Amino acid sequence: MGTEDTDPGPLRNEKVGDTADAGHPQPEAAEVESARLLANQARETLEGRGLQEDEIRRLADEFIALDRGQDLDVFIEWATTEGGRERGAG
Repeated sequence: MGTEDTDPGPLRNEKVGDTADAGHPQPEAAEVESARLLANQARETLEGRGLQEDEIRRLADEFIALDRGQDLDVFIEWATTEGGRERGAG
């Protein structure tokens, strides 16, 4: 998949700021359910790749907050590649 599938969306800068999880963007209230659904759909696959439940939830929150979309396959790829590198760098 190309980088256009994982580039942050146009609302990213509006969503980065003071959050409960410093350094990690949080979804807006209307997006929380989308993040939870995405985490639940991806959980089995991502746990099979070594991610923990709390990590999957946080990554789903971040993915939605960064306005990257809601595509399950794109999220799984991002969480195990780009998302993982971002976690390790922090």
